[in-house]
Amino acid sequence: MKRVGSLQSIFRHPVKAMRGEQLTECQVDSFGLYGDRSYYFFDESRNGKYLSADVVPALLGYEAVLEEKAKEDDQYPQVHVTARDGSSFVWEDALFEHVAQTAKRSITPKRSVPQEGGKNWEDHILLVTDASLREIARLAEVDELDPRRFRGNLVIVLDDDEPFAEDKWIGKQIQVNDVLLQVNKHCDRCMYVNIDPDSLMMNAAILKTCAKRHDNHFGVYASVIRPGRVAVGESVYVLGT
Repeated sequence: MKRVGSLQSIFRHPVKAMRGEQLTECQVDSFGLYGDRSYYFFDESRNGKYLSADVVPALLGYEAVLEEKAKEDDQYPQVHVTARDGSSFVWEDALFEHVAQTAKRSITPKRSVPQEGGKNWEDHILLVTDASLREIARLAEVDELDPRRFRGNLVIVLDDDEPFAEDKWIGKQIQVNDVLLQVNKHCDRCMYVNIDPDSLMMNAAILKTCAKRHDNHFGVYASVIRPGRVAVGESVYVLGT
């Protein structure tokens, strides 16, 4: 087991495709961060595919956070959503109507429960590193890149400042505190990464740089082998090295 870095940031996205929340610690369950993508929409205009920000960038103008605690053990906590115009919602018809008007398409709201968690998602947790973020920023000629562009759940500061060192983790296991993850594959990127998460302005150079520098990959997906809890500052280890 070798230490490769430490956990810099934790991001959870309670509503798929909306802006999420930054946490200092989080429970990791069998399907990823507790509550991550527990709420979502189907896009009926695209034959029931998931509503996504690469199709509707304005979704990133919504910020979603979960209440601290679930009212019942078999339910995720209530989600609170704030729209770009300042409107505030819980998971209710008023939100659904607002999102439908913003997206200009027919949508169907959905939510999961902890027992099914993220079984709807092929990939549980997305890992990105600080060195890779700096490398893409350098090549794209921007001062820095907000990790939220890449929707990473765990942002790792590497001990060795090596861009894309995470490639070497594929097929191996990662341990953070008592959480054990299996690193499975690269994350293929789309125009999503071009969208500034605050201003919603586009910069096409980001995706072009990912494609040119790293075969359109950025970050690696991992599945949960052993649940537990993670916190900012904790050491990250790669097993079998």
